Amino acid sequence: MKIFYVKIDDFKKEHDKGFLMPYADKKFGTEKRFFEYTIGRYITKKAAEEFYNIKNTEIIINSNGKPSFKNGDIHFNISHSCNIVAVCFDKFPLGFDIEYIKERDLKKLSNHYNKNFESLDDFYKFWTLKEAEYKLSSTAKTVYTNKFEDEYYISIASSSNKNFETEIFAY
Repeated sequence: MKIFYVKIDDFKKEHDKGFLMPYADKKFGTEKRFFEYTIGRYITKKAAEEFYNIKNTEIIINSNGKPSFKNGDIHFNISHSCNIVAVCFDKFPLGFDIEYIKERDLKKLSNHYNKNFESLDDFYKFWTLKEAEYKLSSTAKTVYTNKFEDEYYISIASSSNKNFETEIFAY
């Protein structure tokens, strides 16, 4: 399992909006959303070509509403938060989430979810895993949750029951 990520601010220093236009296959309400979406598509296609040798990186939306490659046997899931866009790849279907850690009202969240969140770490482990499992669209057999770059949490939910190692690459 591999995760590729880009810091949006750094990416924008090297590439203008025109560079990303080939990855803009729909309209966007905000410039922020444009960059999140198109950078996600860019990373997905480039990593698929370079690391998985997928020649046709055409992305389709499957019956569950998840993006997938029209051709190819590798699965991916895109997530973004704050200044990061990341894509997780695996041989098996997966759900992936990344969240920027910011202050939250833990008492209110504990009441809402009927859980006892004693720290932001508790909440973000719960939240990113909940989102990753939702994106998987099936029962998770293996999960992974960890802090990322000290300011984010990531979670992966996999349909495989194997233990997996995660490699993370700045792209």
